[in-house]
Amino acid sequence: MDLIEENYPMTYKEFEQRVVELFLEPYGDDVMDEMKSRVDDMLNEKPQCFLELEYGAACFRYDSPHIYGDNCRKCFDDDYLKQTAVANLRMIIG
Repeated sequence: MDLIEENYPMTYKEFEQRVVELFLEPYGDDVMDEMKSRVDDMLNEKPQCFLELEYGAACFRYDSPHIYGDNCRKCFDDDYLKQTAVANLRMIIG
């Protein structure tokens, strides 16, 4: 990560962990292992993991109130993560 993570409410690892937690929330025990496996496969993709790109986009929005308005500071909140990173993850993983 080329970003200086201390400038943001979450580090990349915290962001990754929270997005994965929010993603797995609605799944029951019967499919949990399968979904965790899919997430692990996605996190190991190279050259760049999807969540690293989502984190970079969130950091850009956080730094850009002149573009996104004052609400840009909420881009690390759970509600916003569910609408962006988690929703995109659902489209990719299922």
